[in-house]
Amino acid sequence: MDVEFPRLADTLVDGLVSEWYKRPGDTVKRGEPLFAVETDKVNTDIESPYDGVLAEIVVAAGERAEVGQILARFANEGGSVAGEHTAVSRPIGAAPQARPGGLSPMRKRIAERMTEARATIAQGSCARQVDLSGIERAGVAWTAYFVKAFAQALEADRIGVAVEVPGGLVVPVVPDARDASLHDIGVRIRDFAERAQAGALTATDVGGAVATVTNVGAGGTLLAFPLVAPGEPAILAPGAVVDGRCWLAMCYDRARYDEYAADRLLANVAERLAALGRPTG
Repeated sequence: MDVEFPRLADTLVDGLVSEWYKRPGDTVKRGEPLFAVETDKVNTDIESPYDGVLAEIVVAAGERAEVGQILARFANEGGSVAGEHTAVSRPIGAAPQARPGGLSPMRKRIAERMTEARATIAQGSCARQVDLSGIERAGVAWTAYFVKAFAQALEADRIGVAVEVPGGLVVPVVPDARDASLHDIGVRIRDFAERAQAGALTATDVGGAVATVTNVGAGGTLLAFPLVAPGEPAILAPGAVVDGRCWLAMCYDRARYDEYAADRLLANVAERLAALGRPTG
């Protein structure tokens, strides 16, 4: 009986086997946590689909695997009960911790993706200062404005929002960022942040982002140039809002945009922000 890497989301193609809870020779009950996977920085416990004895681990902890790839094999113990994998989200803080001097699995994955980004993407960047003093937010977070303006400028939905958690970052996705109201986007972002801190995000909350907004300004940073993630054309990095003004930096894949196109896209974001601040009716 083979144990395969499960498909936890429609957009999932691979992930990291971050920890095995059983060793070869251990007796395992169906529904008992068997191993943990990390996909798009979300840690998920996978329950055993079988009763039996774990005979062989094919993919060791710390190695990546594709959906459907065989991870382990079971031996029968008085018969077997076949079933489907069950995924259970758990607090990211409960993920395996790094040994002294090393990286946690999440930080290691982030480092791998950034190394991949540097090696495979011709990174470009541009920035401009925008005047936000005319916007009356009515309790809506600035990030909601940046997410909606970026989605409108890109004419696309599914904008990722970088959220800091203990041990790394997660990027949940606002699925309807172009058409949803600012209030609704703000509510979703707050919900993402709360569930991320509690380790309650699921694989369906992340992955498949068209582009990402990372609010470096939340910590007081005025200007930053983050790397574009593989598979995305651009990332928007709003700085801190000071006296009604803010630096918007956008990093982009030069294979998607030349300097002129990137500058026009960022100008479009700024124009959308200004339009969002105008009263309606």
